[in-house]
Amino acid sequence: MDVHAIRSDFPALDNYIWFQNGGVSITPKPVAESHLGYMNELLQRGPMHIIYPEEEDPRREQTMQCLADFFSVSPRELALMRGVSEAFQTVLRGLRWNPGDELIISSDEEAALLLPVLHLRDQHGIQITKLPVMLSPTDQLLWLEEHISEKTRLLALSHVTTDLGVRLSVSKLCAHAREKGVHTFVDLAHSAGLFPIAISDLNCDFAGLLSYKWMYAPYASGLLYVDSQKLNTLDVTYAGGRSEQWLNFEQDGYELKDTAGRFQYGPWSWPLVHAWADATRYLEKIGISDIWKRTTNLTDQLKASLTNIEGVTLLTPLCAEQSASLVSFSVEGYTGEQLAEILLKQWNMIVKPLPHTREGLRVSVPFFSLDTEIDLLIEAIRNLASCQPTDLPDLK
Repeated sequence: MDVHAIRSDFPALDNYIWFQNGGVSITPKPVAESHLGYMNELLQRGPMHIIYPEEEDPRREQTMQCLADFFSVSPRELALMRGVSEAFQTVLRGLRWNPGDELIISSDEEAALLLPVLHLRDQHGIQITKLPVMLSPTDQLLWLEEHISEKTRLLALSHVTTDLGVRLSVSKLCAHAREKGVHTFVDLAHSAGLFPIAISDLNCDFAGLLSYKWMYAPYASGLLYVDSQKLNTLDVTYAGGRSEQWLNFEQDGYELKDTAGRFQYGPWSWPLVHAWADATRYLEKIGISDIWKRTTNLTDQLKASLTNIEGVTLLTPLCAEQSASLVSFSVEGYTGEQLAEILLKQWNMIVKPLPHTREGLRVSVPFFSLDTEIDLLIEAIRNLASCQPTDLPDLK
């Protein structure tokens, strides 16, 4: 992999050191230009699906096939969404809940999963149980075997958790839940684009995908995956234009699509969706396996060094098989906000404070990071760990 050549596709890297893919990625030049091309087409030729459907309709089919191929699924199992949040809400609201029903999530979920679950609890009186993420994969499965019950309706997990960057063994967890008749949802926000994923291998009924983190497409598009065998287990909560197979305006009759498309109920920016397909082609040209190998080398280097700095606590599993591109850690005496502020001011690094339950940093390591950038980050953290915030007069 020629990292320096790849970095030329990301001119924004001339301005800073980027460690924030976990929020929103930088879009590479070829993908951004393709998106601009679709928008310019709209400007110069007008709405393509209305004026030139003979061109746009096949292109949309090709785009959906491209996205489906990337995840080794059928396009009939995909529904366009605006992100994982909408995908999860579609599943959550498509199940029928009774007071006392149980829903299992992990102890390290982001708002896209946690907030809808809390809202559902308050609306329907369901019980929430949290899987401890820091258990070993074997102990995670043992925990689930002990805690899943007849009241459990849904297991909803992030493939890679948002704060600690723990990669859960979702294929084994979902397989056990499936054996017990429990529905499963997997949030792929922090794994899609990092390493090869065949969704069917995850043994999940439903999954949420988005375009703008590790897939390097413009903000923002999403997909809901629905296992074809589970299509009729979900109610269609919102039926709208694009949900229907046919609609009779005179006799008020209709039939919903017999695909995951029945869960689509609004318009999307097709230039964004087309650009997402182009982003998959960009990643495949580089090589997904090569991206993961490069990412593993960088994160291994960072994690190993952090464990040798006094006052630093690594929060992400050291083992690459139990983590991904997120490396979270704390530095004694500092808040996450302080660390992020110092790294920006003194080292021109864009890093996110741990967003939720702990004080520290979440470093998102893109595959195009330089070894020297990782070394510089390690040096900066070592310098900060050797002093206290009170020693830094310019710090807020």
